[in-house]
Amino acid sequence: MSKRYTSLLFILFALFITLFLILSLNSRLATDDYYFIGDIKTHGMFEQVWFQYMHWTGRFAATLPINIIYNTFGLNQSYYTLLPPLSYVLLFAGACQLIKKLFAEITFSNTILFSFSFTSLLFFLSFDIGETWFWYCGYSSYLWSITAFIWACAFLISKTNSKWNTILAALCFVYIGGASEIFSAIIGLAYSLLLFYRFRESKSFSSFWNNLMNRKLVYAYLFFAISFIIFLLAPGNYLRDELYPEHQIFQAFTLTTKSFVKLLFLYLPSKIIYILAFSVPIIFIGNSVSKHAGNIHLFKWIAKRMSIALLTLLFIFYLLVAFVMVETGPARILFFVTFLLSTYVSILSFLVGYFQVISSLFYKKTLKRTAIIAAYSVLLFQLIQQTSISNTYASKNDERIAFISELNNRLQKDTLIYLTPLPPSGMLYSAEITADTTHFTNKELRMGYHLKFHVALEKP
Repeated sequence: MSKRYTSLLFILFALFITLFLILSLNSRLATDDYYFIGDIKTHGMFEQVWFQYMHWTGRFAATLPINIIYNTFGLNQSYYTLLPPLSYVLLFAGACQLIKKLFAEITFSNTILFSFSFTSLLFFLSFDIGETWFWYCGYSSYLWSITAFIWACAFLISKTNSKWNTILAALCFVYIGGASEIFSAIIGLAYSLLLFYRFRESKSFSSFWNNLMNRKLVYAYLFFAISFIIFLLAPGNYLRDELYPEHQIFQAFTLTTKSFVKLLFLYLPSKIIYILAFSVPIIFIGNSVSKHAGNIHLFKWIAKRMSIALLTLLFIFYLLVAFVMVETGPARILFFVTFLLSTYVSILSFLVGYFQVISSLFYKKTLKRTAIIAAYSVLLFQLIQQTSISNTYASKNDERIAFISELNNRLQKDTLIYLTPLPPSGMLYSAEITADTTHFTNKELRMGYHLKFHVALEKP
């Protein structure tokens, strides 16, 4: 790639990081964050993990680290603003490691730009950016699970220091297995099929076992399986399942169909500009290391199988969510769909460049210019808009917290306090409550700050 094009992409990267940091600084504690902070104050950190395991969910691997954070930071908001950028750095570094190990011929600068493009796709293709990237409570089960999976893949395919890489990969899979039932079920299915395929490709068990990669895969798989079994045995899973309506397979298929319709006709069309903006740089990164000019047949063969794999995984995912939850699922769970789509777009874009599917110099220049204009347009627009929106939201939220904290020191008996509505939160996850004092958001705010009074949203 030319130096000018590379420089333009690095400026885009800087704009994205600026947007992310501004949103991170303006992110605030909300809803379930307050619940866990309040409950840890009352029962203790490890007791809360045990309570969750016995009465609500078996996600022990997700509950423990976030509880450690809640126990350490308490209600000190300034520390929590570090979580989004640290989570992004961990994800970005994992993507860099995996890309470098998959494509050794890619330069360092192109590895950075590839990771930037991939993580930007993950960010902008999210069904709800605030719920996925800026709600602290949601990190441990969803964003960190995907991050752990990326790191696990990087450790597994590494050819150096195999012993430690196997141990680190196994630890990542322990986390995945005990962090999210839906994510771990799909990853476990794909992992099982991979092992079965590699075993079938081997002539015998001894030849299978003598392969270093196969042994690493089996060791990591065993730790993943143990973790997932511990999760499945949690009594809390079955107690929570009683709160859902009756599971019906026919209804699950109906919901899955609706999910696909929404994905194809509502979700993807609204994201076209982001796909264009951040997939095109990957095409030219693939182009820069191309050794297979004009091999369109091989490209079509790979693309066809990738598409079949994507649709199959999406179908299984949506069906599993619909059957278990008897709904299409909240945005944070649908982050797995975002991950599948971002991975598919990234790999396909790289292959388009690698196999030089676009050979015309005119089309290349047009595509490059269009993508750059699109990327700068959306990033500058979002940077200007979200800076204004998130600053206002954070300021008003801080005023609310200061008000109820001061009031809590003065009031000696229970009463009902009406709070002014918060402004829109933009890409952030809103901490807004409702006009109903019994709503979980109202009760969790009261629980987090141990308020002596009830709170409700001011009526119009």
